[in-house]
Parts: sequence; C-alpha cells; structure tokens
Amino acid sequence: MAETAYRLSKFLAVQDNLRNETESILAQCSANLTSPETLNAACDSCNATGVQRLWEEGLCDFPPTPAFDSAVYVFYITILVVAVLGNSVVVYIVCSSEKMRTVTNYFIANLAIGDLCMAILCVPFSFISTLILKFWPFGGHLCVAVNYLQAVSVFVSAYTLVAISLDRYLAIIYPLRPRMTRCQAKIIIASVWVLSLATTLPVAVYSRLLTPPVNFYALMDRQVCTEDWGPEESDKSRVAYSVALMLLQYFLPLTVLVFTYSRIAMVVWGKRTLGETPARVDRIARSKRKVRCVCGCFFFSCFFGVF
Repeated sequence: MAETAYRLSKFLAVQDNLRNETESILAQCSANLTSPETLNAACDSCNATGVQRLWEEGLCDFPPTPAFDSAVYVFYITILVVAVLGNSVVVYIVCSSEKMRTVTNYFIANLAIGDLCMAILCVPFSFISTLILKFWPFGGHLCVAVNYLQAVSVFVSAYTLVAISLDRYLAIIYPLRPRMTRCQAKIIIASVWVLSLATTLPVAVYSRLLTPPVNFYALMDRQVCTEDWGPEESDKSRVAYSVALMLLQYFLPLTVLVFTYSRIAMVVWGKRTLGETPARVDRIARSKRKVRCVCGCFFFSCFFGVF
C-alpha cells in the first residue's frame, strides 16, 4: 500500500504533459493487466514500450525508508568492523605467538578464519546488492565466487565448532588418553576445508545472473545473483540438495554439539570427589565452578554459532 500511494502521489505531482503521456501508457497496459487502474501494477508488470519512460521519469521509484535504511547501515557497518577486527586479532595472536599454538587454539583460529571470510564475503555484498541497489552490480564471476565461498565459510565454521567440541569432549571425558597432537589438528582442519569445498560445489555450478520477470530488472537491464537449477524437472535435484545441506550444515553439527557438551556438563557438574582433604575439596570446587562457567559460555556460543 505504501508503494502504491507513493507512486500515485508522484504521478499526481507531475506536469500536465507528462501526466497525459502517462495516462496513454496506462491505457496501452490495460489489456494486459488484471488491475489496470493502478500505476503500481503498470510499473511492475506491464510490457508496453512506454513503461520504461515511467521508470526514467521516477514515477515508478520505490518509497524511501530513511529510518530503516539508517538503522540497517549502522548495524551492517558495525557488524562488519567488529567481525573483521575481532577475528583478525584472534588469527594474529595464534599465528604470532609460539605459546598460543595449541590444538584448541588452532581450531579457534580456523573458526576465526571462517567467520572472517563470512564477514568479508557476505556482509558487504549482501548489503550493497540487496539493501542499497536491489540488484547485483559485480558481474558474473563474482556472483559465482561470492555465493560459493559464502557457503564454504558456513560449513567451515560449523564443522570447526564440531572439531572443538570433540576435542573438549575427549579431554574431559577421557583425561588419561593421549591428547590430540598439533599435526592431527592440522589434518582435521585441512579435512574440514576439503569437505566444505566439495560439499558446496553445486552452489558454484548453478550460481548465475538472472533477470527476474519484473520491470525494474527487465527494463533497466539489471540482474540478480541466484542459483538456477534449470527447468522444472530439476526441482527434485534442487530440493534433494537443499535437504542434504540442511542435514550436513545444521542438524548434524547441532546434534554433535548437544551430545558432547551435554556429556561434558554431566561430568563436570555431577562428578563427586571422595577421600580428599577439605582444602583440596575446596580447590576442586572452585576449579569446577570455573570450568562450569567456561563450558556454559562456550556451549551457548557454539550453539548460536551453528545458527
């Protein structure tokens, strides 16, 4: 309704000669429109040659939303700056200090790299193409690369969280077993990247620029970046792949995280120590409280990270 009212107000404010021209264009559209009396329908779906004139004169512009746009700009820019700076600092600290190069910190650095890729590849491109321009201005090659690497980043983050949870699970549930070595951690990280790159490959294959059947795109020669799986018979393949992605990217990591951190919580919170002196029992209790706090915070960060 706001869009229709805004366009109608602009139409009523134009000069008489342009209004007459607009009315003649609407008359041409009347045979092809279910609601020919609305300027809104003419702007978006009429195929008459004169409709482009309406767009050029600004009569088909979308209504401005300054308050919403300002809020979105602030949030997007804040998220981008904090994500890039925060994750860059994590990677720098782990890479620059020999003492910080532990198995757990390797996984945390890999998680930071995945989140950093997501921030760089998702936030700016989505912000510009979806919210500001409402079309894709970066070309076909970047369309494929950005869509593909966004999907890869999500997989890397999800499976790195799984690797961290398994490492913590083995260390706490089986404390007497040998810990994972840094070499093994590097192999797991490499496997995470290979699996992510392979699993999301169809995203790169089917990503392309398309022109939606709306006058804003058709008449102004603008396109959007999306996945195109071809004719209708390919719908089953698209649905099957989407279901597989949902299972591998969301449900499987979430199941592992819930299981591992639930077991860790049961062991940390439920374990009782017998035959100890009061002083030692007090120290153990304080240590357990610290571990409980860390495990609780880390569980929630991992849980919401999968989302």
